[in-house]
Amino acid sequence: MRTMRSALLLLGLGVAGCAPDLREDYPFDGQASSGQLVTVTPREDGSSHALIDATNKSAQVYFDIDEGREMKTDEALDTNGWDLAFQRYTVTMNGGGGNPTGQVRVAVLEGQDWDALATAPTEGYQQDASEPVFNGVHGGWYTYDLVKHRLATREELLYVVRSSAGRFFKVQMLSYYDDTGTPARLSLRYQQLQAPTAAP
Repeated sequence: MRTMRSALLLLGLGVAGCAPDLREDYPFDGQASSGQLVTVTPREDGSSHALIDATNKSAQVYFDIDEGREMKTDEALDTNGWDLAFQRYTVTMNGGGGNPTGQVRVAVLEGQDWDALATAPTEGYQQDASEPVFNGVHGGWYTYDLVKHRLATREELLYVVRSSAGRFFKVQMLSYYDDTGTPARLSLRYQQLQAPTAAP
């Protein structure tokens, strides 16, 4: 019996030694950047690609989707002109729980083809409540793999953002990791839509 217990103990230690190191693989770890936190690249199809450095665990990155740029915290709060804010895997909007004085609203579309969506929908717009729309509606923008400890984006979800300036944009979350595998460096694409035929 003692021999069997010893063998099981050694086997358990061997398996534990092969397990992934959560300090490296855990998706909510990362180094904060003091440089440019938003990089926007226009695409030939009229859309834009945004890379958001949201690695700082204690600060939000404010994004003005109308102008396609980062808003520093003081400017964002003073002007109330920001649209989306990113902090690790959490995406909030300038409206509702994210900011009760904000006018941003978001509609979530499931199974909608990106290219086929040219006009914003007339209904379905929400503001953040106890949980952000991006993280809660239709199960949120990502799935979490408990074995690999990684986030995977749900590209079947499209978000239509009614911005602080009253314009409409379709948004698709693309990745939580950059090309080197660093977490909380989110990629998304967005493109302006025609306004809906009736005001939402």
